[in-house]
Amino acid sequence: MEIQVVSKSSSLGDAQELNAIRILGHQLPASYRKFSAAFGYGRLGGLVIIYSGDPIHPDSVIIQGGRVKSFIDESISEDYFEFRPASDERRIGNLYPFAASENGEYFAWDLNSGEEGEYLIYCIGARMAGLRYAARSLDELFDKLCGDSIRGVMGPGYKPLPRTFEGL
Repeated sequence: MEIQVVSKSSSLGDAQELNAIRILGHQLPASYRKFSAAFGYGRLGGLVIIYSGDPIHPDSVIIQGGRVKSFIDESISEDYFEFRPASDERRIGNLYPFAASENGEYFAWDLNSGEEGEYLIYCIGARMAGLRYAARSLDELFDKLCGDSIRGVMGPGYKPLPRTFEGL
């Protein structure tokens, strides 16, 4: 994964701490741990904010991810999550967010899926407007977002993102 670093993050994840973190009893995916230790908290392609791996950072995978997870759970219980395209309530209940676009989409792992230390990644539409399969790992997600496959992940109105990372 080639990424031009525009600016460094002030919040790099500690490799040992990242290995110890559990999300609802599940270890963080290998690609996220590697990314967080190398790049930290920041914005990919000028659009997608990857949550910090530092558990006490206010925009961390623990704190912000947990906050967004509660929004997802509420949208299911209050019946305003749109279960199209290609989504079902069981899968949505297993999702745990780790990133968000500045346009309101969320990227989340399906904690009950995947293999080889990874979880399948889904894109949740802005305002909980549907769910799309995105990738098998963070590396594959970045490749898709920075290529023509972005339209299949985020929708037809998107163009490939630049391969840049801006630390926050």
